[in-house]
Amino acid sequence: MTKAEKLKSALKETKERRKTQIAKTFCLKLQNLSKTKEEKLLRAFLEAKWLYNWVINQENVFEIDGSKVKKVKVKVGESFEERELTALGSQVMQEIVDRIKDNIKGLAKLKEKGKRAGRLKPKKRVNSIPFKQYGVSYRIDFKKNRIHLQKLGSFRVLGLNQIPPSAELSKAVLVRKPSGYYIYITCFVPKEERTTLEKPVAIDFGVKDRLTLSNGIKIDFEIPESKRLKRLQRELAKKKKGSKNREKTRQKLAREYERIENRRKDAINKIIAFLKLYSMVVFQQDSISSWHKGWFSRAVQYSGIGKLRERLSSSLLPVLEIDRFEPTSRVCCECGAYFENLKLSDRTVFCPECGNQIDRDLNACLVMLRKVSPALRVVGLDRPKLTPAERSASARILGSNPYIRVSYLVEAGSSSSY
Repeated sequence: MTKAEKLKSALKETKERRKTQIAKTFCLKLQNLSKTKEEKLLRAFLEAKWLYNWVINQENVFEIDGSKVKKVKVKVGESFEERELTALGSQVMQEIVDRIKDNIKGLAKLKEKGKRAGRLKPKKRVNSIPFKQYGVSYRIDFKKNRIHLQKLGSFRVLGLNQIPPSAELSKAVLVRKPSGYYIYITCFVPKEERTTLEKPVAIDFGVKDRLTLSNGIKIDFEIPESKRLKRLQRELAKKKKGSKNREKTRQKLAREYERIENRRKDAINKIIAFLKLYSMVVFQQDSISSWHKGWFSRAVQYSGIGKLRERLSSSLLPVLEIDRFEPTSRVCCECGAYFENLKLSDRTVFCPECGNQIDRDLNACLVMLRKVSPALRVVGLDRPKLTPAERSASARILGSNPYIRVSYLVEAGSSSSY
């Protein structure tokens, strides 16, 4: 069997194996960094920036072989000086160049679709370095809790116990954050059967109540700017540009931004974990960006509701999106009557046709379920009820985050909460 045939056969086997696997990414933190190791990491990120800025300024980008680049020209003041690349391995440099090529192709596709797209610009900082192949560009010693990165050496890491023994390791990415250095490892693990509540759920996004579910659960979450963040912003404005004190304050400010972002991510992860219990998630394609530009910009920014909707669309959850122009709040969930004079301030709707009085957002959720399919029709007595299993699951998953507030609609106009 020739080399080409062996590669083709191995690729076919991998594709078949991937059908029974799912990709997961695990975050590990580099610990106990000595001064020498930290200098190596800083040098690696600096060289990654040099290589990136040099490649995007070349005319023949798609002809460049990143693994063979030894020296690059770096702009120093008004002139260019030649710098030698010593901290990056050949495979790492090749992957950085491949990233640039993929980005250029992505911009070209956007231009073909008629969208405005510029060109790649030089970067002041590069905060991620790819390590493509396990066993070559990086290796892991699970017994000693260590990871070896090509040309950078061995590092002690925290979090290896997250990776299951059955995981098949793939690519890794070294990331620099204000709180330290992290390595994100993508693994393929066997698919597990998901235990669901065997019922669909519809979500109505809002500003007053961030999420309203069709079973009567209201979820509100908001992570505002901290007092420390505002104080550091004032301190940074008073520091002299280019000074060491300004750089120290900038690093503290970046660390505080990271803390707030981590809190928002945790809240979103908890909500996604709760929604995974349902067999299907239905929501409307609301324009969150227009809310952000309007009067509700601060509320949208603090909650990260746009990121939550994006995660729902791109996650492995079985989701179904309804067109944003479909009427939901203005239609009665019981008889289908249309409300002509419904205002944004009306939080409870009353149908003069059938006498139905219900919370506005809950009504929209029930209308969404009815629009999806006749099989999911939820009018009259078939309206979904909040079960004890859902109540206990929401308390267990969402209640562990102090920034998430959950309330349960008892009847129109009233609710219970914790």
